[in-house]
Amino acid sequence: MKDYVKPVVIENDELAEGVYAASGADPICWTIDPVSVQDWNGSHHVFEIRCVHSKDVEHISSATTVTLTFSNTVSEAYSEFDCTYSGNTVVVTRNLLADAYKSGDNMTYKVWVKASDEATTKAITCTSATIKCTHQTNVQGKYD
Repeated sequence: MKDYVKPVVIENDELAEGVYAASGADPICWTIDPVSVQDWNGSHHVFEIRCVHSKDVEHISSATTVTLTFSNTVSEAYSEFDCTYSGNTVVVTRNLLADAYKSGDNMTYKVWVKASDEATTKAITCTSATIKCTHQTNVQGKYD
């Protein structure tokens, strides 16, 4: 390679295909799907967090951190795992027991959120969800 040429990114909303520009980034190991399972349990809106680990990624996942963004400000949130909230964002950290080694494992748990009043709590929606995986090297010394 003689000279480095910085790539140019062109966005065209009319095209159905694209090029993944983040080559070299960590592979996606978990997919996440937050599902509203009960809009009112007497105090909270209940969401089920459904995660699946890729069978194509080889590593040990020692923890996951899920960040959920909601349509309204959250006045209270909890889960069976470590949970914090601020504004319209809820963060849940689930420490694992060395799960998800190229496994296709499923992970499902619930998050309870409450807004300022009953009507807002019932109507609240999860507008975005991301999941981050904390990796460890497996016993064969491999890591992704």
